[in-house]
Parts: sequence; structure tokens; C-alpha cells
Amino acid sequence: MQKYFRHCEHAFSPRAQSSRQKLLMAFAHWFEQDWGKNVSAPYHSPEDVLRAVQQLNPTFQGYAQQDSQEFLRCVLDNIHEELRRKVPDEPYGTQAHSSENGTASASEAGETHVQKLSSGAETPSTTDFPASGGSSAAQQLIQFCQGPESSTDMGEIRLSSTCSESRSSDKVDGLSASGQSSLHRNHSQGGAESSSQTEPKTHFESIISELFQGKIVSCVRCLECKQISRTSEAVYDVSVPIPNANETAASASDGSPLSSVSSSPSLQRQGSGGLRSSSWSGVLNSVGGKVKSWFYDKGVHLTDCLRRYCAPEYLGGKDQYFCERCKRKNDCEKRMVFKELPEVLCIHLKRFRFDNAYGWFNGAKNSRVVTFPVTSHLDMSPFMEEVPAQPIEYRLIGLIQHIGSMGGGHYISYCQHKRKPQDWYEFDDVQVTCVTSEQVERAEPYVLFYQRVPSKAAKRDRQTFKHDMRCIQEQVNHYLISQSTSSSSRPGRSSEDGRALDTGPQALQAVAEEIRNQGPAVRNLFRFPPPELDMAFVSKHWYVRLTTMSHPGPIDNYEYLCPHGLLGYSSAEMAAEPFVPISRKLSQSLIGKYRGGPEISALDVCSRCQTHIAAYNQRKQAEFDLVSKYDTKDTGDGQGWYLVNALWVNNWKRYVKGEPVHSVQDMCAPGPITNEHLFDKNDPQKLRKNLRLKLDYIGVNARVWWLFMHVHGGGPAIVRDELEIYSKELPVEADLVPEELCPQGDDFAVRASKYLVDECHGDLELYRRKYGGAASGSGPSNSAPEAEAGKNAEARHESPSQSPSRDLSEEVARLATGAEGEELRPPEPSLDPHVEGVPVN
Repeated sequence: MQKYFRHCEHAFSPRAQSSRQKLLMAFAHWFEQDWGKNVSAPYHSPEDVLRAVQQLNPTFQGYAQQDSQEFLRCVLDNIHEELRRKVPDEPYGTQAHSSENGTASASEAGETHVQKLSSGAETPSTTDFPASGGSSAAQQLIQFCQGPESSTDMGEIRLSSTCSESRSSDKVDGLSASGQSSLHRNHSQGGAESSSQTEPKTHFESIISELFQGKIVSCVRCLECKQISRTSEAVYDVSVPIPNANETAASASDGSPLSSVSSSPSLQRQGSGGLRSSSWSGVLNSVGGKVKSWFYDKGVHLTDCLRRYCAPEYLGGKDQYFCERCKRKNDCEKRMVFKELPEVLCIHLKRFRFDNAYGWFNGAKNSRVVTFPVTSHLDMSPFMEEVPAQPIEYRLIGLIQHIGSMGGGHYISYCQHKRKPQDWYEFDDVQVTCVTSEQVERAEPYVLFYQRVPSKAAKRDRQTFKHDMRCIQEQVNHYLISQSTSSSSRPGRSSEDGRALDTGPQALQAVAEEIRNQGPAVRNLFRFPPPELDMAFVSKHWYVRLTTMSHPGPIDNYEYLCPHGLLGYSSAEMAAEPFVPISRKLSQSLIGKYRGGPEISALDVCSRCQTHIAAYNQRKQAEFDLVSKYDTKDTGDGQGWYLVNALWVNNWKRYVKGEPVHSVQDMCAPGPITNEHLFDKNDPQKLRKNLRLKLDYIGVNARVWWLFMHVHGGGPAIVRDELEIYSKELPVEADLVPEELCPQGDDFAVRASKYLVDECHGDLELYRRKYGGAASGSGPSNSAPEAEAGKNAEARHESPSQSPSRDLSEEVARLATGAEGEELRPPEPSLDPHVEGVPVN
């Protein structure tokens, strides 16, 4: 994370100063202070991070004891929500393929592939799973958790306890491996034809999901009809139980990480009545472990906790599961397995239990010893849905220890030195102590952090990339120095031509400063690279993934391209910020190995996107000034309140308060007003019940409403005599359009309209061709504005003539003949910028 925040500042710095943005900047300041060049303090107290989290979640305010795992989830969730970006499920140049060794690659984190059997293709087989003696436990687990129909993975992930889930029910029981693979193959061929006709699916990603997101599969098998329901869930951490002595002994006697269904004595069926017989042999075998635990408990290993987490669980009694095939609640069996593993695996040990039977504080702490690998690796391959051919190994990089009891305690942490793996550091408030690995092994872990061990090939790729990047940088330096010296030695040149004409150490120092700060000469070189350099560019984001992750995923250059195939940035300086130069040979090799792309050989800026960005920023600033001028605490010059959907207003605030954007990807206009969400879906003429002020809607005056309509469109208009949506309805006041949008305001109305900025992307010529010619003086076609006005008026039970949309469109037509080169002139700001329900400050 520190490398991302220090190298990819362009990805989050130009955003609005929200509470989440303050959290990002607190982390950026922390990482720069601790990992920058001038590090002098022995420790850093991240108080600004704590204050930012307290603003986001008041639960962490005060001095009461809080749970470190909940704090971690809050931090990761908010960072992910602030940095998330929409990316396609199948990146540029890639095809659907399964992840290697169960690893969630950057392109596949949140990947959505639905493979579903047709409704009439149920296999009549209803055989049970084979007994444990017929196949290995791993094969039985695959047969249990896999089916001809894979689960629907969700795209966006959140860290809340009620995470979005998607279910799919397997209609085939007891299929062989070959039968399952054929069903997958036949369906994927048919699904490819239908998917090509639909829009590409997308999901949300961030550096948080790339590092911490994994996927677990919950398989619930009905013990009546044998149907299996599989649920895939994205998680950032795994909460595992601490097994007691008899559970550890039972799992050890099994000899496998996951026992089969038929080998569990408590789940053997007896007759059709659904009764279950307990195995006395299992009870007697567990007595020895219980007696031993009374006198001596050597603890459990971390793998025992993971094995207990993945062990089968019987759901009966009040925990019965509703079977979709049987249409009733039945006894079921549930299993948990890992589908994809993250780069950083967070394992949370359930040490705290809340129960009325435990203590005065309705809970107790489980202080049982849990041993964990410190100097050795943790192998997660036995717990995968599909057992990989190669081990999936993790190394410990840190842990959180809780000292104390349920009522109160203290947290300390241990972290491994990145460049000196044998050195560990203990962080106890402001005391930082170097400790040995043996001291770390004696700690009582609460949250463990394991990092995926990269392969030797991945390590070689990192070294090759860094070496190549340094070589290209040296070539660029030599080229700029040679150009500077050659230009200064030309005959007839005077010192007035530029500062670079000076020779000697001063000239070399000036060139070095230019290279260090990526000045105009470097940016111009990147925009038009000479053939002799033979360079290409990859994003800094992908460079961070390559140098920190075991599998960086496809090259993501496509995310920075505009629809015209160029870089959609406001200037060459901003276009050069997200990229690093490498040789073209290495770029082609990386694309061939990791796929993705395309190859970017020059940082050429798109002129059409520059026009769009400039028009967007000008309109946003003018809209902010107009709302500040006309918004009041009452109805203003009108008689009624114009009610607006609160969700749309929140999006508008984020849009209008943001810094000027420099990339087309950063544009976040709120779009048309969505007041239709306030009406009943079944009866569009009737408002929904129990709508509340500030939670569901807010109120603005007539002039602000017509400004919103002119800039964003949408509707319909909801006019009331009070700030109560169920109060008396008033007619629309069509004469209260802001004066800046009238014909006397030159071309201001045109440049602030949604038709120029959102539809024509700031292109005045395209706007005039689409809505009317400038020479004839005829205005834009009234079809679009009139259709919108008629829709709004119909929803308000009014005639289209009552709406001012026709007047506005005629104004736009007359203003379209104005001077094309004039800048958008914002109105004078108001002395009272407060907005009733829509504060802009």
C-alpha cells in the first residue's frame, strides 16, 4: 500500500475533500513520512488516520476499548469505496480463463461468469456421494463443492457483515469429473454466443481489493434431495474458530484437512425418518483428549483452526436450511472452502465470545495457545476448492496481539522488516523494539497477516523490469544532454534563445533538474519519442502490482485510454504522470506473458477530450457560483418548494465540490435528476409512502430548480407549498429562470447546458450541426427539450405549454450563434452561499 500511495498520487489527490479523502491523505502523509528520503523520527503516531476514521465511524470515538479487526475493516472498506474504479471483467486482450493455483489475480478479483444449465436439462441421477474409501478426501471435496454450474460472483465488494451474495443451485448430483467438465465445456460454448451480443460486464476494483480480496464458497447440501446450493462471497479477512482439544483430536485422527460427508459419524442417516445415531466410538475416542486437556494443553496449530473453519457443519433443528427443490426446510450439511486467495491473507482468530453464560460482561476470551508458522511458510493448498498442482505458500509479515481480558486490554503489534526478514519489530504505543522471531512465536495472536510468496519467475520479472527501467532512464538522460549540448553549439545562436544554451556544469545541472522534475523537455520527449530510444510505457499502478504481488495480472494500459484510443487528459503534464517508460522489447514481452495492453509507444493527448474536460470544468465552476448566488433558506422569488431526490443531491455535491478534473475517467457528473425514484413503481403518478425530508428528498427554490434542469435535465418537477412532500401541490413557475440563462446572457446558457457538455462533449461545431446552424440563426431542434418537458409535465398532470423547456431551447438556439472563442463567464457570487437542504460550503 505504501508504494501505491507514494507512486500513484495522481489516482486520489484531485478528489473532493470528503471524510474518505481525508483518510487517504492521512495514509499518504504517513507513508511519505516513514518511507520518504528524509526519514528521521524513530516512530510515527498516525493520529490523523485515527481522527479520519472517527469522523467516518463515531463508534471509534472516545477512549473505550474497540476491536482491532472492526477498525481494520472500517479502514479498508472506506479506502476501497473512495479508490474504486469500474473495470471490465475481461480486460483488453484477455479471454475468460481460470485463475492460476487459485490466486485471485487483479483482473479476476470480482470476475463474473455465470454458467447455468437450461431448465429442462436436469440430470436424472440422484446417487449419493461415494464413500470415503472410494476416493481421496480432496476428490470428494471437489465433488461436493463443484457442480456443473458455477456460482455467480459479485463484482463490487464491501466489508459489511451482510455482504452481497449470489446463489446458484446445482441440479446434478454425483456426476463424474468427466461429466462435469463436458457440461462446463458445452455450456461455455453456448454462453459465448449470447455474451457477445450483450454489453461487457464490469466490476469495481481498487488497490485494497487487489491486495486483500479473496473468495470463499459456502456449499449447502440438502440431505433429503441431495441438491447443492453454492454461494460465492468476497471477503477481506477470514474469521476462524479456535477448536477445543476433542475437536483437534477428531480432525487429527481423520488424517486429512477435510473429511468426507459419509465419514462423519454424526451425519449418517438412519431410515427415512431423518433420525441420526451418535457414534459411541467417536465419543469414547474424544474422552482421552478431554481428560488430557484438564491437566495439560499444548494448544492448537493455525492449520487446525483453518481445518475447523472448513469442516462440515450439520444444520438441523432451528438451523434447518430452506431447500428450493423440496420447498421446505430440511436438515442440511454446510462446508466452507476457499475459491480464490488474496495477496495478503488476514486471519482473524475468534478469541472473544459473547454469551450470557460467560462472566459478568456477557462474554469471555479464549486464551488458548495457538501456534503459527513464523520462520516457515503456511501452505493453503489443502483448503482450496480445487487442489492446485503447486503449493500456495504464505509467509508471516505481521500480527496483532491482544493483552488482557474481555473487559479491558491493550493491543501491540509485530511487523517484519522488509529488507531484513530475520528482524522483527514490536510496536507498543510509542515504544518500538527490535525483537527476535522466537519472541514473535510466543505471542498470543489475534489477527495474523500472511503475504503470498512469489514464484522465482515473478522475482526474475521484477529484477528485469527494474533493470530495464533504469537503462531507459539513462538513455533518456543522455539524449536530453546531447540535445542540449548540440543546440548550444549551433552557429548563430545567442544566449537569448534559452537558458539551455549555456555550456558546462550549469547546463548539465539544468538538464538534471529538468529530468528529475519531468519538465517540459521530458514531457515533450515522452509525447514524441525519437525512434532511437525505442521506448514504451506502462502504468505506475501495474508497476506497483508487479513489484509487490505474486501475480500482477494483465497490463492495465487500456484503463487510461479515452474512447478515441488516445490519452484523455487535460495536458501533456497530466498524461505523463501515471506512466513509467521501459523498452519496447520488454513491453512486448510483458504483454505476451501477462496479456492485457495495449502497447503505448507515445503519450499523445487527445485534443477532443481536452475540449471536453475544459467544458466540464468551466460548467462545474459556473454551476457552483450560480447555486451560491440564487439558493436561499426560503422559496426565494417563488411561492413553492421544488423537491429533489436526496440521493441525486449527494452525487451533485460530490461533483460540484470536487477539484477540477484532469482526466475523462475522473468526470463524475450526477446525470439527470432522478425524482422518479420518489414515485411508486406500480403507480408512477403516486408518491411513495413514508418519504422523509433530508433522508429521501430536499427542497430548493424555483431558480435553483431551473438551473438544475438546464444543466442536468431529468425530473419530474415536484412543487409543494411547504417542505413536506405530502403537502399542497403548486403549479410550476416557468418565469423564474435565472437571468444568466436568458437570451441577454450571450452564449453562457449554451456552454452551461447538458446538450453541449454531456452530449457534444464541449464541441461547439458538433452542437450547432446537431441542434441548428449558426449562419441562419435558427435555434436547435426543440424535439429533445420538448420531449423532456412533455414527460415532466405529464408526470405533474400539466400540459407541455406550462413548462419553460421550449423557452430555454429557443434561448439556446439564439445563443448558439455567439462568439465561439469566448470563455464561459460565471456570474457574480452571492454574499449568502447557504442552500436550504443543499449546502455547498
